[in-house]
Amino acid sequence: MSIAYDLLLSILIYLPAFVANGSGPFIKRGTPIDFGKNFVDGRRVFGDGKTFEGLIIALTFGTTVGVIISKFFTAEWILISFLESLFAMIGDMIGAFIKRRLGIPRGGRVLGLDQLDFVLGASLILVLIRVNITWYQFLFICLLAFFLHQGTNYVAYLLKIKNVPW
Repeated sequence: MSIAYDLLLSILIYLPAFVANGSGPFIKRGTPIDFGKNFVDGRRVFGDGKTFEGLIIALTFGTTVGVIISKFFTAEWILISFLESLFAMIGDMIGAFIKRRLGIPRGGRVLGLDQLDFVLGASLILVLIRVNITWYQFLFICLLAFFLHQGTNYVAYLLKIKNVPW
């Protein structure tokens, strides 16, 4: 296969994670996953931006992408997309956890972490369930995620979906 084919395939493989990660802004309020509790350092565990409702929407949207992919490939893509969406959101929550430990408030910017936390979470499960990803596919997805995150967040800010342009 060609490199171009591999790069296009990597977009398809990571599409559930991208969709899951991008679905969060559709939920404006909800029950925080950390139930408003603080960590031992006195700061919120995740913050108000990580809610059960957002997680459910992310899993639903990401898994729906897997249902569509399964029509062209195999039915196992439904499970793969669910797990990938779940781990993408776990990666996103780990990113929020790190930001809270650094004293960065909700909506605060950490270049790199904000764009790649969900990719790292999704990549972990893809490796664990043995979906073959090459190093150049991974790097391509990281670059794509970085630039797409910047662009889509700016558009969401202009549309008043997000409060900050990052």
